[in-house]
Amino acid sequence: MCFHYQSFSTSRSEQLLTDLQHEGKKLLKPLQPHLNVRATGAEPAPLISVIVCNYNYGRFLGEAIESVLNQTYSNFELIVVDDGSTDDSRTVIELYGDRLIPIFQSNSGQGAAFNAGFNCSRGEIVCLLDADDYFHKDKLRQVAASFFAHPEWVQLAHPCIMVNREGLQTGRSTGHLSRGDVRELLLRWGRYKFGITSALAYRRTVLEQVMPIPVKPRAADAYLSVVVPFYGQIGSIDEPLMFYRIHGQNRRAHSDNLAYLLEQREDIAVCINTAAARVGMARRFDIQKDMDYRSFKAVQLGGVSRMEALLVLWSSLQESIAIGRGLQSTLEKLVQRGLCVLSAREGRAALRLGLRGYARFRLSGAQPTEPQA
Repeated sequence: MCFHYQSFSTSRSEQLLTDLQHEGKKLLKPLQPHLNVRATGAEPAPLISVIVCNYNYGRFLGEAIESVLNQTYSNFELIVVDDGSTDDSRTVIELYGDRLIPIFQSNSGQGAAFNAGFNCSRGEIVCLLDADDYFHKDKLRQVAASFFAHPEWVQLAHPCIMVNREGLQTGRSTGHLSRGDVRELLLRWGRYKFGITSALAYRRTVLEQVMPIPVKPRAADAYLSVVVPFYGQIGSIDEPLMFYRIHGQNRRAHSDNLAYLLEQREDIAVCINTAAARVGMARRFDIQKDMDYRSFKAVQLGGVSRMEALLVLWSSLQESIAIGRGLQSTLEKLVQRGLCVLSAREGRAALRLGLRGYARFRLSGAQPTEPQA
């Protein structure tokens, strides 16, 4: 059994949403329905490795662990990697004894934590779980059944239910996630519809081809989600099988750190092009086709021309149609990017507060302020 103590080197927006929703219904094509795949009991039961990455989430970690231990699927191993926590995480982990495989390492980042967990794992299927999230009790069973039904899939994702710090539901992700060969989408738009970290599962055979996760991009799920599709087709389950906790400290909390946001997009472009080269594809992704990158750049520059703004908005609509983004997600992208390219000040406020927070902020009559140094 792996038991590691590792040391690593160290106002108007509300109306705009309404107007765009009215117009968007005319422009977006309907999506093809996707069917759920449920286990029937006749399928094989491969070993599934669940790798939990934790850093100072001791207050949430127990719920994440329990959500795996209480699965309807029994053939799994649970690996919990603590990335140098300074809270009570170690105490929480040690309470479970041999019901899990613990790895303790100095703080090295999410990618290094998942690398350590993968090196210790044995499963044919590998599921990722951030310590502040937790699984639906039937997740592993449905993941195993879906991989069995679709031997061509090397990556599997599903939607999520959003919860707050106390675990109360605040929303859910909408629309269908991508399926099949998405390489052309990555090379044209730099994206497709994929799941977040705790909604991702992989065949071991593909991870052996793309691991270890590099230092950049700093988000491990971003690396895997854009590199793995060059090694096989991807799949999805329509049912939300995990709970994503939004509590203000997780990576997807709203941010107007433009240097970080731009760096992430640049690093992802490098990953896409490196993967394409490794599998012998001649085509490369042009980061100027990344509309998030161009909208963030507009804020950084303090504004862009009206022509550039129109090009970003038009390309954003084309992107949504190409990747099959749902109406709500399309509207949110158009509004966010529109604010960034039409007014750097308003765009920065929207990035910092999120669209809903920005709408409430503007309705209050206040003016956006520059971030404090």
